[in-house]
Amino acid sequence: MKFTKKEVGYIVLTFFLCFGIYQNWESGADLLKTFWNALKPFLVGAGIAYIINIVMYVYENWFEKFIKLSFLLKVKRPISMLLAYLTFILVVVWIFSIVLPDLISSLQVLLKVDTRAVSKIISELNDNKMVDRVLDAFGQNSDISSNISKLTQQITKQLLSVLTNILTSVSNIASTVINVFVSLVFSFYVLANKETLIRQSRTLTELYTGKWASTIFYVTEILHDRFHSFFVGQTLEAVILGTLTAIGMVIFGFPYAVTVGVLIAFTALLPIVGAFIGAGVGFILIATESFQLAVFFIIYLLILQQIESNLIYPKVVGNSIGLPGMWVLLAITVGGAVNGVLGMLVAVPIAGTFYQVLKDNVREKQKKSEKQVRPPHY
Repeated sequence: MKFTKKEVGYIVLTFFLCFGIYQNWESGADLLKTFWNALKPFLVGAGIAYIINIVMYVYENWFEKFIKLSFLLKVKRPISMLLAYLTFILVVVWIFSIVLPDLISSLQVLLKVDTRAVSKIISELNDNKMVDRVLDAFGQNSDISSNISKLTQQITKQLLSVLTNILTSVSNIASTVINVFVSLVFSFYVLANKETLIRQSRTLTELYTGKWASTIFYVTEILHDRFHSFFVGQTLEAVILGTLTAIGMVIFGFPYAVTVGVLIAFTALLPIVGAFIGAGVGFILIATESFQLAVFFIIYLLILQQIESNLIYPKVVGNSIGLPGMWVLLAITVGGAVNGVLGMLVAVPIAGTFYQVLKDNVREKQKKSEKQVRPPHY
């Protein structure tokens, strides 16, 4: 087998390139890490712009529908953008104004708990034969105090980890504020010039990718559709679940109905697992008033979760992204393991995109195979 001079040149160039990467791996990795850290605020800004754009698009449609004056239509974009940002700010302020006061009051109640009464309850549970049988059936240690001690140690470790992260964030508060400011400013630019940016990106894609341009446009169109449907559907589902939780709590006489309802709606933005996080906080809040009511609250929420998971979620979110529940759960698990909460939010629409692309590709191949095996007509 003979190689041309051009092919030999490519081989030699590739060898020296690989050798150079190997020799400068650490410095190259540091350079890439620095570049990534510098780029991160702009990526966050683009993400903020994408989410704000969903609300801004609604305001722009309302503007065109109800406003007929030409001089007002000229300022449709800045007014709609301002209203969209104000909407998000007001929602966040409203959530914190409802949830924080009740959380603080509950913590104050917990700090005043009589430890002697708690010890008495634990002692009574230790002497209860029925409790021993239940714990033995689940393969747990019958000594309740040791189980509680282990659980307390685990919770303490988690709290220390959270506090450490908070302290680290506070120590880096200056850089965090700067990054947030840069992200917000960049999101303003993106939203103000979104049509120009879309046109420029399409032009560059067509020029530099050639025959692959149509495939890239096809995948990005599905990706946009899945992300848009997921965020809208997940928000709607979270509002429905939070509202049903608050209404049920009012009917059954549970305390902190509005606070827990808002908390459930906020945490339910995380698919599947989010509502359980809200349920844990809600249990602690209600337990400060009545432990028995807190247990009934968990039972009520589990029943509501079953109804929501089987009736509401598939209709509102599952069908909107075209992804079966089994793959939604898998995507959430993998996304959470890779990048925590952000990974959970991004993994579902990305998985929905892969699922749709694969499904379209399978259908296309099946049609081709059917044409090939179809017998001729005489």
